[in-house]
Amino acid sequence: MGLAYDFDIVTIAKDGGDCGSSATTEPKTATVCARFRDVKTADALRGASPNLRQVFVDAGFILDSHGSGESRGFYPPEDAAAREKVLRQLFANIRATGLRGQYCGEFDLRGFLRHVRTAQPGIGIKRRDPVRRPQPATPAPAKPDRRTVPGRIGFALGLAVIVFVLLKYLAAAGATP
Repeated sequence: MGLAYDFDIVTIAKDGGDCGSSATTEPKTATVCARFRDVKTADALRGASPNLRQVFVDAGFILDSHGSGESRGFYPPEDAAAREKVLRQLFANIRATGLRGQYCGEFDLRGFLRHVRTAQPGIGIKRRDPVRRPQPATPAPAKPDRRTVPGRIGFALGLAVIVFVLLKYLAAAGATP
């Protein structure tokens, strides 16, 4: 399964504190930023080339993550304007910088762009976690209680060879049983 490229718009107060949704604070006292919901996605972007990271940071992305109540593929409708602003800045940065040949690592830039194109505002949609059913433990293959016929034959032949070599050794030493 690939990475989840969902992100939320958050506002960062001038003093560095997280204010929450972009609709709750005044624009003069806060900065609008985008933050990925999935830890693995944020880690993948941190592991990409410095130029790619800088393009995202300059557009307003924060390189950490947080959980959200939104479903995958949806974003809060009140964040639409701020989301569009961040994405326009990101696309302008990509055009200006050019990312050809940059190391992306696990971060799939095409997957991210595909997600941006298909994401929709979620009106009243609540996140529903998938039900995870534990996998039944597979029983270990049953070992036979008794030895198999080839095992018994091998054991008998090995014992016979040992007895034969011992008798030959004793005969050569001059002692016979």
